[in-house]
Amino acid sequence: MSNYTKELTIRSVQADLARVEKFIDEICEIYHITNRYYGNIFLAVEEATKNAIIHGNKLNPEQSVKICFERRPNGLLFRVEDEGNGFNVDAIPNPLESDNETGNGIFLIRSLADKVKFNPVGNRIEILFSISSINQETTLHRIGHMNAYFLKHKTVAK
Repeated sequence: MSNYTKELTIRSVQADLARVEKFIDEICEIYHITNRYYGNIFLAVEEATKNAIIHGNKLNPEQSVKICFERRPNGLLFRVEDEGNGFNVDAIPNPLESDNETGNGIFLIRSLADKVKFNPVGNRIEILFSISSINQETTLHRIGHMNAYFLKHKTVAK
């Protein structure tokens, strides 16, 4: 299976978050993502999208948020990008080390995803969920090896 990509662009209004949920549902259905992974994916991507709508685009319905999905050999990659001026992610305090309420969303995203990366401007986040079995070719190759192994040992056991 080749790399699969999908994109969604929404207005910077919270009502459009329902479209993000449907977007994630469709992707998770294609890859048979379990509830365990689904919850992590949904919460992280939704939080990144909320941050883009509220903090990036300042709830300006004339600005949009773009959510991109790309299947990678080692998992699922989501990019969320807004039209705002960005921010310095290093300046956001860790909520476990501060009484400040700032940074809870980023902390949540980092806790749920396997890898998180921001562009230098700070208006795009990449969120990777490592799912080892996502590479269908590798999975089928492994199944073939296991079948060959068991066929050989079944013959030897007789």
